[in-house]
Amino acid sequence: VAGIAGAAHAGRPGVLAGVAEATVEAMVRLGAEPERMVARTGPAVCGKCYEVPDAMRSEVAEAVPEAYATTRQGTPAVDMAAAVRAQLGRAGVAQCAQSSVCTLESADHFSYRRDKTTGRLASYVWIEAS
Repeated sequence: VAGIAGAAHAGRPGVLAGVAEATVEAMVRLGAEPERMVARTGPAVCGKCYEVPDAMRSEVAEAVPEAYATTRQGTPAVDMAAAVRAQLGRAGVAQCAQSSVCTLESADHFSYRRDKTTGRLASYVWIEAS
């Protein structure tokens, strides 16, 4: 409605730095209203796969409790998509949908964690004409 689109990448360091909230704030400064925003999280490693040391999980969960997760094997993990959704919600964004793709589990998506080689990714953001 405001003619504004935003795109950001917020992995673990970005979540801790508040990238999602900063993106919403920047859009608000340009005239957008959080309650009218529509957010989508892209493919990401899921909380059942993103194994981290317990201290790292504690650090992230202290900042964003919704990030606290456990892998299928019962080891410490973080759920970055849940963290970003929570941060967007606290910033007033009511409409947020998550991609169902776990990049570690999907052979069609790049994952350094899976392949141990650097790759590239791309995303598209657009405003549809009404």
